[in-house]
Amino acid sequence: MYGSRKIHSLKSIPEFEKVISKLTCNDRTMSTDEKTLLLSSALIMLRKYNLDKRNTNFLDFAYYIILKYSTLYSDYTPLYDFSVNFGFYPVAHTIKKLYPDIFSRIDSEIIDYSIEKNYKINEVIETLEQNIARNNVLSSTVTEISYVAPTSFGKSSVIVEHMSAHILEYKKIAVIVPTKSLLSQTYRLIRNANFKRKILIHDEMYIDETKFIAVFTQERALRLLHKAELSFDILYIDEAHRLLERDHRSVLLTRLIKLNSTRNPNCKIIYLSPLITDSNNLKLDIEQDIMEQRISHNIKEPDYYEYRLDNGIFKYNRFIDLFYKIGCCKNAFEYIDNYKTSKTFLYLYSPRKIENFAKELYANTQHIELSTEINEVLLNLKKYVHEEFFINKYIDHGILYLHGKMPDNIKEYLEYKFAKVDDIHYLIANRVILEGINLPIDSLFILNTYKLGSKDLTNLIGRVNRLNTIFGEKQNLLKLNPPIHFVNTENYNRIASKMSEKIRSLKKGYTDDEIENPLLLEFDMEQLEKPSKAALKEECEMIIKNENFVLRKVHNDVSRLKQKMLELGMDSLYKLEDSLCSIILKRMDAYRLHSSNEVHIMDIIKIIFIDGLTQYIHDDEYRRLDNDAAISYYKMFLENSRQKSLRENIAIEVKYYEQKKINNNSKLFIGESYGEIPYGQSTGYEKPVYIDLATKSRQELVNIAIIKIKIEEDFVSHKLSMLFQCLLDYSVITLDAYNQLVYGTTSTQKLHLIKMGLTINIVNKLEKDDQLKNIRIDNNNNLYYNEQFSSYKKTVDDFFSFELSKFL
Repeated sequence: MYGSRKIHSLKSIPEFEKVISKLTCNDRTMSTDEKTLLLSSALIMLRKYNLDKRNTNFLDFAYYIILKYSTLYSDYTPLYDFSVNFGFYPVAHTIKKLYPDIFSRIDSEIIDYSIEKNYKINEVIETLEQNIARNNVLSSTVTEISYVAPTSFGKSSVIVEHMSAHILEYKKIAVIVPTKSLLSQTYRLIRNANFKRKILIHDEMYIDETKFIAVFTQERALRLLHKAELSFDILYIDEAHRLLERDHRSVLLTRLIKLNSTRNPNCKIIYLSPLITDSNNLKLDIEQDIMEQRISHNIKEPDYYEYRLDNGIFKYNRFIDLFYKIGCCKNAFEYIDNYKTSKTFLYLYSPRKIENFAKELYANTQHIELSTEINEVLLNLKKYVHEEFFINKYIDHGILYLHGKMPDNIKEYLEYKFAKVDDIHYLIANRVILEGINLPIDSLFILNTYKLGSKDLTNLIGRVNRLNTIFGEKQNLLKLNPPIHFVNTENYNRIASKMSEKIRSLKKGYTDDEIENPLLLEFDMEQLEKPSKAALKEECEMIIKNENFVLRKVHNDVSRLKQKMLELGMDSLYKLEDSLCSIILKRMDAYRLHSSNEVHIMDIIKIIFIDGLTQYIHDDEYRRLDNDAAISYYKMFLENSRQKSLRENIAIEVKYYEQKKINNNSKLFIGESYGEIPYGQSTGYEKPVYIDLATKSRQELVNIAIIKIKIEEDFVSHKLSMLFQCLLDYSVITLDAYNQLVYGTTSTQKLHLIKMGLTINIVNKLEKDDQLKNIRIDNNNNLYYNEQFSSYKKTVDDFFSFELSKFL
């Protein structure tokens, strides 16, 4: 970045380095001369920036100096003047509101009036950059636009506003989100905008509508395109930086964009992301022209801390690249206790380490007085999960934890309660927090940097002190300096843990895009020519080959099955070869001729997809189905998972574990996140993906069951569901059998409600309470309810009310 070397060199000036060290370390003992030097330096940098706008580092450093000085000495005149002159209008407006006596001159009154009139949109004051970028997105007639803005700069509101401005222009609208959490969050946002159109959140909700708004994951969007032979008029791609990755879901997202653009060359695409360095890196082919709208300047400037293994506490200045020692603590838990805030987020990578850390944090914190709200959460967790759920104990100390191995409805409920309950002070979580989940976090402790690249690190840091918490009801300019703590421990990071280099990666303020998706135009295949990268090259070539094949016309049954398997994503399970597809096709044909209604679906899967075919299978979790014990387990799981509540399924799992212990068969598959031992050296599967139930207490079995249920739900919904769909498409199973497997019912009314977003357990509860009659479909084919249902909602407990509120 322009100017960074010159700024780094400033630390060689002793007087300047001294005053910057005081500023960085919040030292209020500056003399008048030091303050003058500090602010004069900022003015010189601003002049350099004005002479050459490429010198953005000068602007950023000047802003840091002025922001820190103003908050340190409660002298907001420099910050006000900077904010007015450089378009940081939310800051200027807030200063005027907080200090009306100081900023009461006629010029500040006129400026504030102008800001409110020209930059206040839906009760939010925008920065100049934000206002220009948003207006350009709304008014542009180009086919493809990228909107790149720091976290919490209103990307979701841009989707809604753009949709509102163009609702008559586009009939088939799709918002593509990467996670289920974002799906329900975005659905609520669009539902509340009241566009008077049917909102789809599931591909099977489509019933030949000519107009709709779809809030889909890429999988659901692709399924609709394949089934309905339609195309979307506009695609909003949220978290578009995921296109750069090389995982299976990124490939599907790329396929969606390419397929939709092939069917509809006039389709408009809007990419939204906080993390794209160059929007041209999103291109699939040379003909694309993506207009970029970027908000370059963030009005938050974090304070970076590092707690080291020698117990020293250091503060880092990213502009001059220096660490300053500011104190020490006897251990990491004392450090966290000293620097905690009202809403403290602690980041770890591994679900198992998250739970271990929660246990240690509990042992190192004090019991809190249980409020009515805490008791309500505790009551619901006991009722809907289990009395021995670990969190039931930890919440007594204001501690919650989240990770991707927790059932979705419980995870979302806990996110909601962390946001709403003041007495819950600690949230321990991993990557589930990175994409779009809006929580009131005011400090961040990073305890592990494994697989936390610079972009994800930037995104994570952006979650702290979102702009709506800084400029909302309780305006607080100190939150413009969110505290970010890197905590070294050998238990939770690594031996001789030292995060200094990871912290230094933040000094540029930006990172280059890492283009790993071989389907993107800018992907460099030549980088894979080294012998050490032969396997990766083969993988990339296979991805390209499969994508070229899946989108072309085919003329024989084997190729059609191969294409179907690719469409369903089964290349994530198999190495798809013609020989494999030929065998599976013959087996399906033979089964239809000799089918029996008595054959269990898991036996059908083993007969058609597994027996004798393991040499084609490259997914280790899926390969376990070659084992009869695994088939028996999934028979039990499928019978119970769709029909019984989470609490009931936990009880069934625990009983199953105890029986395994009695039978001296105590090894249980649980995957890499929680695995402790391999199954056996002779299996060819030596990874530690099993646990020994014989070593676990009753409470540990309960919490293992909670994790195991989520793991198996994901296995069924992400992997087995591909097989179910393939068997349905080839008439091996009936539609009723498919619906029972996937949705847990064959009732038309219940199926409709489930596809509208409700779970089978919610629907069964509403049926039991005689409330299904009070839910209707409106003129736009969306769910609504009558006054009787409104009254009913007031009678249910907090957890069930939260579940209903997501889609009703």
